Amino acid sequence: MGQPADSPLQTPEQPEEVVPRRKRKPTGGFGCLLGLLLGLCGLAATRLGQLWIAFDVFSHFTLQFAVVTVGFLAGLAMPRARLLAATVIIVLGLVGIGVWPHVASREPRSVGQAAAGERALKVAAFNSFWHNANADAVLAEVERLDADVIALVELGPAQRPILDVLKGRYPYQYHCLKTGFCSMALLSKLPFAEAAGRGRDGGPSFLRARLGPEAGGLTVFAVHTNRFPRFLQQFSEMKQLAALIGKAPGPHLVMGDFNATPFSRTLSVLPGAANLTRLTNLPSWPAQAGLPQLAIDHIFVSPGIRLLEAERIGEPAGSDHYPVALSIAVPLQP
Repeated sequence: MGQPADSPLQTPEQPEEVVPRRKRKPTGGFGCLLGLLLGLCGLAATRLGQLWIAFDVFSHFTLQFAVVTVGFLAGLAMPRARLLAATVIIVLGLVGIGVWPHVASREPRSVGQAAAGERALKVAAFNSFWHNANADAVLAEVERLDADVIALVELGPAQRPILDVLKGRYPYQYHCLKTGFCSMALLSKLPFAEAAGRGRDGGPSFLRARLGPEAGGLTVFAVHTNRFPRFLQQFSEMKQLAALIGKAPGPHLVMGDFNATPFSRTLSVLPGAANLTRLTNLPSWPAQAGLPQLAIDHIFVSPGIRLLEAERIGEPAGSDHYPVALSIAVPLQP
């Protein structure tokens, strides 16, 4: 039967035209470029302390500037969400810096054994924070560290009674708590042949104690230098300390709060002028968030002293610093 004349011709359905989706342009590129520039400028600024010591403050944040630079560089390589990716990488990097000392301190890492003619000593430095009222926690941490010699810095009024409590463990003590700007104490299980110290009266604040022949006549310095923005005074103190240490006879051990990181020109004065070797690298400040970012508490030794057990951090015990501790081998005098 034929199709009626007035019927429209049947045609196959035509597919609807598909409009191609526009590709999203990656966003955040400009922000990442600015961030990358900031990171690179920061890294460049870390070396400006060689020109003028005031700029040395930037050197303390070398690791952080490196993390920022890597984060924004990685963000630029992302196909999308560049700023978000950069931010996540930077946060993870900063957290990684703070986690590093905890991971490194989980187990003692032995790097050698004391040989015949050497005395093994465990040493520690702890800025217990002037305003820290938790004396019991500081006492417990000092006992837990159980160092043969420990330098306590910023020993505030609330903490000072622990010195008497520790007399049984540390019968040999020397402090400058009655001297202005010298709230430090040296505690030792071994006897002092002599001890001296001074406050910050036109020079660096330090304690000095020489141990007897059972420790090879080791001279121990406890140090607490000035900090930014007193950069000129801090640098001057470091040079004066180097001169003092260089005159000390026999082997030396120098430890305390230097308010300077391994990347700084300020801290490099001691290895250069006093011929000391730094044994510490782990971030120890600030302790409040549990993720320290700056390595400013250090232990230095003179030639002939060997590292036996690598650096570890302890517990802050209410302080804004973590204590640092390690073991060394001191040559005995013939």
